[in-house]
Amino acid sequence: MTKSLLCAAALAAGSLYASSAPASEWGCQVLLCVSENWQATPSCHPPMYRLIAAMRVPGFSWPTCPDANSSAARKEVYDACPEGWTVGYSDVGHEGNRSVPNKCEKRENLCFNHRTGNKPTFNPVANRRDGDSCEKTISMSRPVRSKPWYIDYSDAKGLRQRAWFNLNI
Repeated sequence: MTKSLLCAAALAAGSLYASSAPASEWGCQVLLCVSENWQATPSCHPPMYRLIAAMRVPGFSWPTCPDANSSAARKEVYDACPEGWTVGYSDVGHEGNRSVPNKCEKRENLCFNHRTGNKPTFNPVANRRDGDSCEKTISMSRPVRSKPWYIDYSDAKGLRQRAWFNLNI
């Protein structure tokens, strides 16, 4: 239902702006195409190929659809970390500058006391007798999005929506 409302809004916007602002019409075409699988929709190829070519030109400005109050596209390569994990960084540069947020990390306390019955008893202590910390940071690669680009827009009911897409040809 939301996609059909978006289509109607984008088509209406395209017809309203066709004579006065071709860039707005193009922006509405792009919005309509990225809200679905544009690669499988032949009518989306011309506006999307135009977009991909324009992105290579210095000073490129993302086309928007004013009637849908769309944003310029943004890119988030990485998906959220699983619950209980936080974003981590592969390297920390000079003066503490962080690099790419491509890891998920969590701290675990690895210290256990003696067994109580058949189960080990967890004892959250700061250090073991040998001086090694019980807390260790474990990490994993952060999930990568298959559709890293997104555009925020208002649907026909005025509700803010987000369309995720990729630019793979």
